[in-house]
Amino acid sequence: MATNNSYLETFLAFRSHINYDKMFPTAVSKLSSEVNLASVKSCLVFGPGEGDREVQFIKQCTANVSKLIAVEPDHESAERLRARLANSLTDVDSQVIETNIQSWKGLDDQNQVDLVLMMQVLYYVKPDERKKISKKLHEQWLATGGRVVVVSASRTKCLQDFNQIYGRLGKTIVAWEDIEVDLLDAGFIKQYAHEIQCTISLSNPDESFLNWFKCHTDQPVTIDDASNVLKEMFPDGKSDHIFYTFAVFQKA
Repeated sequence: MATNNSYLETFLAFRSHINYDKMFPTAVSKLSSEVNLASVKSCLVFGPGEGDREVQFIKQCTANVSKLIAVEPDHESAERLRARLANSLTDVDSQVIETNIQSWKGLDDQNQVDLVLMMQVLYYVKPDERKKISKKLHEQWLATGGRVVVVSASRTKCLQDFNQIYGRLGKTIVAWEDIEVDLLDAGFIKQYAHEIQCTISLSNPDESFLNWFKCHTDQPVTIDDASNVLKEMFPDGKSDHIFYTFAVFQKA
């Protein structure tokens, strides 16, 4: 659905309302202290946007990366990502491919990677496609012993959870349990999982912020629809029922 705002603009508006960026460094530090990723030399990243979180993760957890492939569908975000990689990961041979995870042609056996990052990505992938991608990760794209790092919303089945807003607006909510099952069924072993709790401010939402919800539903909605659901569900203008799980899965 067309809106007056670019995807990146609506994303940054949403991001400005939530303290996820404040919680992210602590979560990454915890992960790096419990999972040794020093052997990772090559990395595949899906849907990084402009890539600030992914670059932060790579610098802190996988300092020995020498090759990076990023798959990002939004052109404006991809342009910013290219600049960030050139400035922040100067010793890394990086490539940005402008397409989505479903359309990407993938890697051959000669170019398997040690690590795949999928942070806040799988919301955009239908269940049958997600199962296929999980299998491709395990059978084709990852080297033996390689890992997948996934960050996704959890506790989405709780009626008080912020993600229920999407459900009220007609979007199928992706449950963490389903993502985990797909990866385990594909043959992965869960190596690590950690959940963080975030707070989001819903007071005085502007058009860019409301457009985020308008663009992420499975049926036509208006800005007024989004605004009314926010007010009805969270009349005090705040929610701390928003959880994200950071997990690492390994290819045996």
